[in-house]
Amino acid sequence: MSNPNHVTGPFEPGKHIIPPPRSSSPATAEYRLNHLMLRIKNPEESLKFYNDCFGLHTIFVFNAGPWTIYYLGPRDVGMAELGTSKGLLELYHVPADSDLTYSNGNDYSKPGVGFGHIGFTIPDVSAALKRMEEFGYKIIKPLNQAKVTQMGMPESVKEADVMEGYRHVFRQLAFVQDPDGYWVEIVPQVVKPSSSN
Repeated sequence: MSNPNHVTGPFEPGKHIIPPPRSSSPATAEYRLNHLMLRIKNPEESLKFYNDCFGLHTIFVFNAGPWTIYYLGPRDVGMAELGTSKGLLELYHVPADSDLTYSNGNDYSKPGVGFGHIGFTIPDVSAALKRMEEFGYKIIKPLNQAKVTQMGMPESVKEADVMEGYRHVFRQLAFVQDPDGYWVEIVPQVVKPSSSN
């Protein structure tokens, strides 16, 4: 039986494909994406980045023995809401990893490609970037640029390969690097449509 919400392509370049909503399922009706976990090297630096730059609240810290867990989320989330909340970030500090290199998944010159980035929506991307620069964080992709080298793609992807519709959106967002090298995307709450739309 074919599910119209399972779209697999091939797709025409430059077009948004919007499948019909997934059919309701009593078995999964209350499921929500709850959190994402990242391994971190320096809790002080990571907390400064995610708390001070992105406004996440530290909900709890738990020392598990060989590692420490830092759970972050919106200010209105406490321990009682963890199971029903969205937008949570779990940071694992594993001291035994001190000599390991974490791969962020966007660097095709190293093994471990896979994970891409975390994304935040922000009212004013330009102001957020200025704030992050003041904190000393590396801006990987500033506003108004849309180079393939900023998209986390393999070298085989050329500038001419990327559709202008995607470039238009990409110019409106930015990427900053967190203390462990992970990419964090900063997306405006309202993406301006192309004048050709």
